Amino acid sequence: MSEIIEVSGSSRKSRQESWLFACMLIVLAWAPLPFGSSRPWGAALLFLLTAVVLLWWLLLFMAGRTGIKHQVWRKLRLPLGLLLVVQLWVFFQTLPLPRSLVAILSPKAAALHLPGNWVPISLDPEQTRFYLMQGLTYTAAFFLFVAILNTKKRIGIILWTVTLCGTFQAIFGSLMTLSGIEFGFFVEKYTGIGLATGTFINRNHLAGFLVMCLSAGIGLMISRMGVAGRLQSMLGFKSILRLVYTEKFLLRLMMVVMVVGLVLTRSRMGNTSFFFSLALASTIAVAGSRAQVSRTMLIFLFGSLFLVDLLIVGQRFGVEQVAERIMQTSAETESRDEVSRFSLSLLMDYLWTGSGGGSYYTIFPHYSQQVLQGDYYTHAHNDFVELAANLGLPAFLMLAGFVFLSFRNTLFIEKQRVERSDLGRAFVVHMAICWLGFHSVVDFNMHIPANAYTFVSLMALAWVGVKRPVAANGVPVTWTPHFGINS
Repeated sequence: MSEIIEVSGSSRKSRQESWLFACMLIVLAWAPLPFGSSRPWGAALLFLLTAVVLLWWLLLFMAGRTGIKHQVWRKLRLPLGLLLVVQLWVFFQTLPLPRSLVAILSPKAAALHLPGNWVPISLDPEQTRFYLMQGLTYTAAFFLFVAILNTKKRIGIILWTVTLCGTFQAIFGSLMTLSGIEFGFFVEKYTGIGLATGTFINRNHLAGFLVMCLSAGIGLMISRMGVAGRLQSMLGFKSILRLVYTEKFLLRLMMVVMVVGLVLTRSRMGNTSFFFSLALASTIAVAGSRAQVSRTMLIFLFGSLFLVDLLIVGQRFGVEQVAERIMQTSAETESRDEVSRFSLSLLMDYLWTGSGGGSYYTIFPHYSQQVLQGDYYTHAHNDFVELAANLGLPAFLMLAGFVFLSFRNTLFIEKQRVERSDLGRAFVVHMAICWLGFHSVVDFNMHIPANAYTFVSLMALAWVGVKRPVAANGVPVTWTPHFGINS
């Protein structure tokens, strides 16, 4: 009887956590739909939905009905701690402080504030509070995905979810462009006419989202590759016929659809960052992999992605137009250069404490002067500069540290003889980070809630399923795959 009760309780625990996982997937899929959640109501709704799921998880955790283990807490201390410290700093930016203290911490902010004995560091406290809400949303999403992704099956499901979201956006954006029916999220488009934007407002942000979704799809393809030594059988006629009726063929078709959507955005850096990040992540995977996949098979996969997507799909849907835009030095590019130059001046004035999260659009007119001819910029078109200017260099370095640690964690995975699924998720993290490094130099994808939400969900893959055992002498030994509960 006791065994029956134990099994029943375990089944109920698993079912409740599965429902929780399903809700997180729904929130993840919802995020890009309402204009990328870039409108205040969209960002607030994303915060509310994530908060509800977090509260639900906390209730289950206190009742002992979650599959999280102690090693998960140990692994999360550093990455989650970095994110939480940044959010605490943003909160501190909103607090009224003695003016004399603000004059020491941020002399420029003290000089610009209205008269008063108590003033905050932030020059736009209302926007900084909204910025804090968004930061808490991403931090909670990262934590929840690490806590819930405790089986290999769930890791595969989240990658499928991201891939399907990208496929939908690519199909929707392509149909709107090719048919001439220009609609976004239930409203007629007023910008980006003739270009694929999906349900986003800006084509560059759809391009960034598609690159992350493509990385998830490629990671799935890697995890479903055969073991080493099966390359010849893969090339056989019967194997090709079988491939057509498998999920591998479906995945490859979805890759093609997303590349078509990416090309139709005509986003210069979006397309460039896709091929650069794919090339760099592929090189890392081939050079460092010791998984159950031969390097020859990896080279064959990555080579086919380049050849089919660039030469066949790209030529059919206008990759030459993207190339022409890349080669042109347009007024738009010159204007962005001016924005970056003035933004650096802003950064130097608020180097250590920042001007306040979300305050960029309020402060930037003081630096742009008349050179931009009346153009109004809400963002710096450079995530790195804007984050550092808003938060200060120490907080920016903490965020950079979070990304670096995620990258390093997956390098340990690839260097061990792990399963194909581990190599796949490591590739996803590497490609997403490489994309961020390229694209964020000229755009502000991380200030679009849907893209930031998707990015942190992919970063969670770097922190699940792996622990580093310690020998008796205290020296860390090889990394091995490990999941919180049986998969």
